Parts: sequence; structure tokens; C-alpha cells
Amino acid sequence: MMDELSLVVASPFKKNATSSLSIKDFEFALSFDLKWMSPAQASKVRDQAIMSSILKFENGELVLNMDADAVDIPAGFKPSEDIFREKGNIEKIMDLLITNSGMSKKEVASRINIKQDSLAGLIDAEVAALLVAHDLGCDAGDLFDEVYQRVSGISDQH
Repeated sequence: MMDELSLVVASPFKKNATSSLSIKDFEFALSFDLKWMSPAQASKVRDQAIMSSILKFENGELVLNMDADAVDIPAGFKPSEDIFREKGNIEKIMDLLITNSGMSKKEVASRINIKQDSLAGLIDAEVAALLVAHDLGCDAGDLFDEVYQRVSGISDQH
């Protein structure tokens, strides 16, 4: 079962029968062709997709990181409001793990819980998720920095 973000992101590529689109064409497809969201929301979806490794930015084009032909978009599919909700770091790390490991959300959550338990609950779920990402060789880059700043109290965003 494919997650909602992947379905939404793959749709413009399927519609245009291509594996790469300009940012403008991608956002136009989501907001005007499919009428699923505003252009501003389409930009957020694009950013989420890049952070989740569903899309990569190559030679000035957005490239779908999966086989669009393998994506089956249900008839009458429309994204839920959840897709526009700002995700917390734990969700972003989980999305990254799901995309890069091929594990289900349940498996990823289980790995994070096991990691947290193995450290006697001394770390929060975000840190446990980052450790699982590290174990699986997933680069959590910016998310690592965000979580590190928060847990080390370096951030001035209080």
C-alpha cells in the first residue's frame, strides 16, 4: 500500500507520462490540472516529497524517485487535509525510513520503539528514530540538525 504523499506526488508524473517535470509544471499539475490544492500547498507538498526522498531535484527538474507506472492511483482519489498538516520531526524521519527501507509504517514504528526501549527510555522517539535511520544507512541530514538543536538546547526558538 502506497502512502498518500507518494500517490499525490506521482500523479502529475503519471498524468504527463514522464519521470521528470519542472517545478512549475509539477505545481501547476497539482493545483490547476488536478485541482487538488493551491499553488502554495503544492510547493509544500513538493518540499515534503523532496525531504521524504520521493522526489529528487536533478538538472533543474524534479525527478520521481519511483516507477510512476507501478503507482496505481485509485479512481476519484483526492488527497486528505492531513497532507498539508505540518509534520513533526518524528513523522518526517519515519517517512524517510519508509521510503528508503521499503519497510511498512508499522515496522518502522516498531524498530523505533525497540531502539527506545533498548536505551531504557532515556531518549525520546525522535532521537530513537534518528538512530534507526543511522542503523539503516538513511541520511537524515537536516532532520538530524533540527533534532540535535532541540535536544541539546542550542536552539533559540523557545
